[in-house]
Amino acid sequence: MLITKLPRARTSALKVATWRKLKRLGVYTLQDSVYVLPRSERTLEAFEWVAAEIREEGGEASVWEVSARTEAREREMRDFFLEQVNGQYRSILEEVRCSPDEGKLRELWAQYHKVKSQDYLRSPLSIEARAACERRAMELRGDKESPTEKTS
Repeated sequence: MLITKLPRARTSALKVATWRKLKRLGVYTLQDSVYVLPRSERTLEAFEWVAAEIREEGGEASVWEVSARTEAREREMRDFFLEQVNGQYRSILEEVRCSPDEGKLRELWAQYHKVKSQDYLRSPLSIEARAACERRAMELRGDKESPTEKTS
């Protein structure tokens, strides 16, 4: 959990910059200035960087390791993180099913990697989206065999 208090001077620019960073991370906003991510070394480091930048600008920020006190709250946060990425994976799958050209497929791969960076709970749809992109790439190259068949 990241708890922030931005300095009064220069608040709007810092607020926008901070919000953009937090949005890229895909945080769950518990309340104003309180943000949550699933615990991992990567998320802990990301929160520490954001906190350090806020402190450098004269604000206050602290990073905490916490756990939800109720199953309902835990489920709510878990559902948030999964639904956040699942919606994006579904969008990728839809677009791949429309047989994109090579340029569009590159965009979808970039989108997939962006979503994957926020997939803290390892959604099963990640595998499906990746496989669909790989199949389309093989179709565009004219490959008829799957990668596993080629190695056999």
